Amino acid sequence: MLGRDTSSKTRWIPLPRGEKAEELHNPYRGLYSLFRFYADDDKLQPNGAVIENVSVSDKQQLCLIEINLINFNDKPISENALSIVGRILAHFTSLGKQMIVRFLYDWDGKAILSEPKDITIILNHMSKLSPLLKEYSKSIYILQGLFIGSWGEMHSSRYLSERHMVQLAKHLYECSGTLTQIALRCPNFWRMIFKTFHPLDEMTAFTQGQKARFALFNDGMMASISDYGTYGDISSINSKEYSDKWVRNDELEFQNKLCQYVSNGGEVINDCSYNDAEAAIKNLKTMRVSYLHGDYDKQVLEKWRASRANVASSLWQNKSAYEYIVAHLGYRFVIEDVVVTSDKSYNLMVKIKIRNKGFAPCYNKFNVKIVVRNPSFSESYEYKVDTDTRFWMPDTSVELQALISPRDWKGDNYILGLNIYDPRTEQNIQVANTFKTADYMGVYSLGNLLIT
Repeated sequence: MLGRDTSSKTRWIPLPRGEKAEELHNPYRGLYSLFRFYADDDKLQPNGAVIENVSVSDKQQLCLIEINLINFNDKPISENALSIVGRILAHFTSLGKQMIVRFLYDWDGKAILSEPKDITIILNHMSKLSPLLKEYSKSIYILQGLFIGSWGEMHSSRYLSERHMVQLAKHLYECSGTLTQIALRCPNFWRMIFKTFHPLDEMTAFTQGQKARFALFNDGMMASISDYGTYGDISSINSKEYSDKWVRNDELEFQNKLCQYVSNGGEVINDCSYNDAEAAIKNLKTMRVSYLHGDYDKQVLEKWRASRANVASSLWQNKSAYEYIVAHLGYRFVIEDVVVTSDKSYNLMVKIKIRNKGFAPCYNKFNVKIVVRNPSFSESYEYKVDTDTRFWMPDTSVELQALISPRDWKGDNYILGLNIYDPRTEQNIQVANTFKTADYMGVYSLGNLLIT
């Protein structure tokens, strides 16, 4: 066939597109479980399986891996320990998980006693681990903390001065892969290390600069007015030092701006009014939270299970706050509209309106393409969409466009589809619509194109 007659016309028949009230098992978001190891012991702690026998649910994307270096707090890491750390990273990579990795010296709340007495030992440990951190950078999503503090949470440590923090942050940045974010325990640490009162902006985000890779985590999330010391009593307008901890509302606003471009997550603890269902949904949305510990704090999680979501959307009226929160952690893409028009040259303009209904962006650049196939899939055409999914912000609609020409199509009945793919994890991204995926390639069927 030399080409279809330009007098041919295309009829667009869209498929029904509702939103489904359920969680999507996409990468970089959701609930995580905790896995603890000593660097020189190949068994899960306490009294668990050998590394290679540790299992994780297929539905769970994120795993927090804590690796305790206490047995090396006065010396370099042994080659045996480095081998064990490599096995840990290799195993969770083989399971297709995104790892949140935390190196620490303390599980007992006694960091001052457990940490190395000399910062050069910590720096040396970072250097020794560097080849592994870079080798597995595709699956190490986040490094939590700077190896210091009780439980690795950057408090109760001898290394909390600006001089020490800047030194540790810079060295870990240099020792880790360019894809890996490094999360700090408090927003004031971010300001102190980078000597600014201003969070990231769009121009600095996702560059190779140090500032662009530093995120936040909070293991005292919504625990009190200060989140157990995460925030302070100085307003941002009166702040004179970068190390100042601001009042709660100002810190929430800082996180709202910073975490447009870097991740935020952690643990909810201490059943109180700050984590009641309605307040929790509002706070998680403001902080742009992507991930939470799925087993802690059980009292708070059970409270959410027993509470209604109480949101405006009728879709979620009969769902619990827990179901709503889990479904909205991180990004949640919903296709809102699909329009197909033709011009005098027989080209088709496809416009797809998609909205991020999650608490946060995805922070990774996914590949987006429009796919046209015949019903037997023997004929297929792909059209790349020029968009950057890292900037698909919450509560914002994005219009995807592609100009396609059916001149060389051979048949008269085609399926129009959309595919979103993450090259880092090699996963297709699910959308929250009732569309069914057309095949194993993860293409969502949006409707039919009939050529007459």
